Amino acid sequence: MKSISGQYECLHRSGIGLDYFTSRIDRLTLQTNGQFVFVVQERSRVSHAAKSLFSGQQLDVNAPETQRKGRYSNVGDSITFYFDDGSQENGQLTPEGIQVGNNFFEKVCDSTLLPPTHRLKSNMEDIAKGLKIAGAIGGAAVKAAKTIQDTLQTTQGAHSNSDSSSASQGSNQSGQNNPVPPSQPAPVSYQASPQSHTSQPQVQPTQDEVTDQNVETLFCDQCGAPVRPGKHFCSHCGAKLP
Repeated sequence: MKSISGQYECLHRSGIGLDYFTSRIDRLTLQTNGQFVFVVQERSRVSHAAKSLFSGQQLDVNAPETQRKGRYSNVGDSITFYFDDGSQENGQLTPEGIQVGNNFFEKVCDSTLLPPTHRLKSNMEDIAKGLKIAGAIGGAAVKAAKTIQDTLQTTQGAHSNSDSSSASQGSNQSGQNNPVPPSQPAPVSYQASPQSHTSQPQVQPTQDEVTDQNVETLFCDQCGAPVRPGKHFCSHCGAKLP
């Protein structure tokens, strides 16, 4: 009878290929000493990386796994798993693997230590395809980002030129409304101080002019007030002059 020890896999495919990134793989290892290790992959690498990125954490591409251990026993085609936490599950042995509930675990390797060669090969192929796709997507993303950047720069340049043209037209209109030759200084108005009139020197009559005025001055016979020559009446008392 063929030994049931070895490695088993239950592949939960996403249907879009690249199983290494998009699918979940549960692994069951049956030891020859009656012990087993059951590893459940909680999420695919892509979904886990997206979740860590959206939650603001550091990008993590390692698949999160839950490991459970215990012992097993089989009678005929029946196998029972006794977990260390006290729970147990029953399975059915088939020529291709083990059926546990709705999950079928296909036997992929008789060794319990070395990883299955077919899985290593499949993972390497998926990684190479993923890198190629990522490169193509990255190139397209860079090209799209450059196109958007060039468009924004062109729009900003046109807006800046429009603002400069508007400012230049406004400056020209302002210059036409208030034409002031740049080479001529602005007129300066001076306001004379009140003391400017009083500071002018008064011309005093000379001695000769005073003497001539005194000689020609006449006096009223009635009141003695001085009278200018040629007057017929005294401007002070009104008496008739000789």
